[in-house]
Amino acid sequence: MASNCPECGSSNVVEDDLYSQRQWVCEDCGSVVSEGHLTTLLSDETQGRDVPYHASTEVVKKPCRNLIAGFIRVRALCRILRLSNAMESEVVSLFESAYNLPNFLHVTLTKKEILGGCCLLCVCRQRNWPVSMGTIGYLLGADNSAIGTVYQELTKSLNIQATTAGITDLMESFCYEFKLGPKQVEEVLSETPQRLLDRVSALIELAADTWIVTGRQPLPLIMGSVYVAWQSLNPMARMKYTFTTFCKIGKVPEQLWRKSRDTALKRVNELLEVLCKLGRELPWLRGAAVEHNTVATLVDDILKHRRALLLRAVKNYEQQLQNELSETQTTECDNAPSESNRSDSSSSQTPAVMSSDQAECENPADEEATDCQLPPTHWGKRHLFLPPCVKICKRQKVDVPQLEVTGDEDISDSEIESYIRSQDEIKLYLKAQKELKQT
Repeated sequence: MASNCPECGSSNVVEDDLYSQRQWVCEDCGSVVSEGHLTTLLSDETQGRDVPYHASTEVVKKPCRNLIAGFIRVRALCRILRLSNAMESEVVSLFESAYNLPNFLHVTLTKKEILGGCCLLCVCRQRNWPVSMGTIGYLLGADNSAIGTVYQELTKSLNIQATTAGITDLMESFCYEFKLGPKQVEEVLSETPQRLLDRVSALIELAADTWIVTGRQPLPLIMGSVYVAWQSLNPMARMKYTFTTFCKIGKVPEQLWRKSRDTALKRVNELLEVLCKLGRELPWLRGAAVEHNTVATLVDDILKHRRALLLRAVKNYEQQLQNELSETQTTECDNAPSESNRSDSSSSQTPAVMSSDQAECENPADEEATDCQLPPTHWGKRHLFLPPCVKICKRQKVDVPQLEVTGDEDISDSEIESYIRSQDEIKLYLKAQKELKQT
């Protein structure tokens, strides 16, 4: 044992057995000289820094339980949609970054689950992977409006520039989801995915030319187009099957088609209406009636001559309007009053024929008008095919004034008397009480 203290050089080093372990301590400076090994000096203690306990014992921080469950859910969604490993890693990384944001840290578990679906949708749109918001909503069992709100909040918080998926990008993956192969259903009902896709693509192009696609959700429109395409490929054997039966034949998930059935049926009716308008222009029909339940037999011819039929239908419609206008003017001229009375009546009557601007000012659109019920003088009457925003006149919201009641309003004597029972009413009330007690 060294006789001098290495800190101060003093030789006054004594043995201290106060604790369970023997050690040598300098009495002058208090340094521990030896403890079996040289452990610490006074200079080490004064020049060192404090280390918190949690820092000295901390290991790699583990994610919380909800974040681990979110990772599992996100990976499951990626494998259901058959994303690649690289895309799955991007989705997990994006979900971890978004999970720790203040906007999503203290929210409900439902919103966190929707956040995982929005991260998947964001990565898919960046990679041009055909996945729609309706598909994510179906897998999560959530409403599209809630998914849209979280998606916008996610892209705004992380400043993500994501592209939108077009309807043509979704058609191929959607058509292959129907189980209509030769080995899956009967031969009369079977159809190859490629042939079905070609017919659906042609119908979607026709729908785009006639404004049916404008402002519409892609999923119901694709479902309706697939149904019409499937019927038109073998109309004589398939026209009897309804939309619901077709979804069951194709083994579409019930939750998916039931959720969008009403909207898909509207798209089906709109598409059939366009096909009927074009089918009536086929020259070999010679003006024969074309209805919704028979137009499926003409879809093949209509799609082959789509451009020519569109031009012909628009031209004939404009000619029909011109003829009606001429007849109206002729009738007005025949029934016109004499010259002496014409000047008096012209100031009080609105002319039957007027410009579009004048018509809109004097005859505003009916606020309660429904689909395809435009006012007679609306400019949309001059066009055969119109966007949905023109055909559907939505009812405007009327703000009902709120009654401000403070309790200090004046009350008349007659109003007070209306709340006070008369003597006859009191007698009748007491009599009724006695009879109730007796029974």
